[in-house]
Amino acid sequence: MTTESKRSKTSGKTNAPLITSLSLFDEPLIEPEPLLLTKVHAQVELTVSAPTENTVQNEPAPLVDLFGEPLVSQAVETSRLEVEIIPAKPPVEMARSQSLYRKWRSQTFDELVGQEAITRTLQNAVSSGKIGHAYLFCGPRGTGKTSSARLLAKAVNCLEPDVTKRPCNQCEPCRSIAEGRAMDLIEIDAASNRGIDEIRDLRDRINYQPNQLRYKLYIIDEVHMLTEPAFNALLKTLEEPPPHAIFVLATTDPQDIPATVVSRCQRFDFQRIGMEASVARLAYICDQENIKYELAALKLVARQSTGSLRDAESLLDQLIVYSDDIIDLKTVQTLLGVMNGEAVAEFANALITNDMAAGLEGINKLVQSGADLKRFNRELVEHLRSLMLVKVSPGAVRNLELSQETLEALHSQSQQIELPYIVNLLKIFSAVDYNLKVSPYVQLPLEIALMEALLPPAADAPGVGAKLHPPTPAPRPAPVQQAAPRPVAPPPMSVPAQYHSASSPAPRLEPQVAARLDEPQVPPPEPKAEPAVDEVDEGVALQLDAVLAVWLQILDQIHVDNKIIHAFLKEARPIAVNGNRVRLNFNYDFHYRKMNANENRLYVEKHFGQVLGQKVVLECYFEDTSKGVASPVATEPEPPRKKKGYGNLAQTFNARPLD
Repeated sequence: MTTESKRSKTSGKTNAPLITSLSLFDEPLIEPEPLLLTKVHAQVELTVSAPTENTVQNEPAPLVDLFGEPLVSQAVETSRLEVEIIPAKPPVEMARSQSLYRKWRSQTFDELVGQEAITRTLQNAVSSGKIGHAYLFCGPRGTGKTSSARLLAKAVNCLEPDVTKRPCNQCEPCRSIAEGRAMDLIEIDAASNRGIDEIRDLRDRINYQPNQLRYKLYIIDEVHMLTEPAFNALLKTLEEPPPHAIFVLATTDPQDIPATVVSRCQRFDFQRIGMEASVARLAYICDQENIKYELAALKLVARQSTGSLRDAESLLDQLIVYSDDIIDLKTVQTLLGVMNGEAVAEFANALITNDMAAGLEGINKLVQSGADLKRFNRELVEHLRSLMLVKVSPGAVRNLELSQETLEALHSQSQQIELPYIVNLLKIFSAVDYNLKVSPYVQLPLEIALMEALLPPAADAPGVGAKLHPPTPAPRPAPVQQAAPRPVAPPPMSVPAQYHSASSPAPRLEPQVAARLDEPQVPPPEPKAEPAVDEVDEGVALQLDAVLAVWLQILDQIHVDNKIIHAFLKEARPIAVNGNRVRLNFNYDFHYRKMNANENRLYVEKHFGQVLGQKVVLECYFEDTSKGVASPVATEPEPPRKKKGYGNLAQTFNARPLD
């Protein structure tokens, strides 16, 4: 290596040598680029002009640089130096591969997966020449909306003489659209171009003739993101576009599009891709890419994609990078964090066998292993759904893409559980997904769902568990010559409390001990007023256990018809039975007085009679905790109390009451 240098004058003295030219093996190096060489030892010759009178003797020479890197570690003035050249490292060329969902995008209508009805309609429109001016493609993500729009653009501009073979992917219009260089195919993202100004610009440009193709096609993706003024500005152009323009609107939320826009388009609803079609497409891609795979792994990928082929292809792209030589089931479960079937089946067994400790232990194991509880809950709901289908119709397993071991476990579990309990479990755990997403506590929502599913219902929550574990009433002897039930009139319409006249206080009995309530007692003296209810046949004597067994069921029925009375009865409980008379004890005086109303009591007696199969008379008690006494309520209506001062007011104003 040879370098030539010269000295320059600055401020009256000569500077040190400067590099002016550099040669390597007699070849000049003039381009400032890193040398693609390894370490090289070379002889560097410095040619310095003769010293002049202004030269400063013994002045140290500067470091000799090669593209900004020092070549010598010390400055010496000599004609020959031994230096070590360490060239810069070349930039690493990163190979950029194309994602699978773009590389294997459908190029013909036959390659479009899972949308046979739509592809047939579009093919017939192209072959017959009946092409619409505006189309609306609706459906979930990854179902082929944008791919269908591009296929339509290629088909209407294809130069293939045989219209049934369009698009041919051989002519220039087809190749330019496939390669993304067609100027007459305009794709607009409505999420970022959603204002009225963008639509006005589109309206002004649409009148220009196409540059290369026969038709100018506008694809507006996520069109539901447009503002209302933008939709209004688009209406006229969408209704009567130029003959050379075609609109394709794609959206995942068609309900957000105005009806005036939908009515101007031909609407196509894209369906989710089926399991078999997704697995077949993934297997085809793996075969073309020379990737080894297990069919069970592809089925799991298709199941996790929930009908979106783009999601499935993205997962497959990630698995190809992650796996070494083969995509197997264990690799998919590890990468995607999918629970194995054993964890879900064990948790389901804990629910079936009412084993709360095993359920909590399973949740703790999942948390300690770093599993995604939201994904686990979704798989649990899917398992319970499959269990419900197997319980209802054993033949439904043909529609479930499950392994033989999973099917055997489902059949075994279906023999140990009733259908109402499965339905309730689905209601409970399907609502956990949102709580797991927003709750600051990792596992608490799942643990609460487990408790709610296994714990018996509380007394203040009627109807929660009555349908899951319906109590069996105590057997009663058959009634002898029981009178035919008379039709019961519907309960009268309840009147707000502020419109009721104040009633006189109920006559109270002497204080009685709760332990002696089971013994027959002398009823209180009845007033001479005409009784509101007829005498009833007591029939078979009731048992307190039988009444308690159906108490929650009665509350559940009343809750459906009359929530106000249900609120009164929530704080009451049956405490004793005497013949066909059931005594209810209330904790609050307000509820006690409300149930004193004759129509409310008759309404509850009607529900008792429907459930128990015989006439029942209610006796209401109020337990005064301050005095420790219980007061019965008379079963007959009480005479209305005269309002204070009413007579004086009527006499003063010479008034009389209206009928």
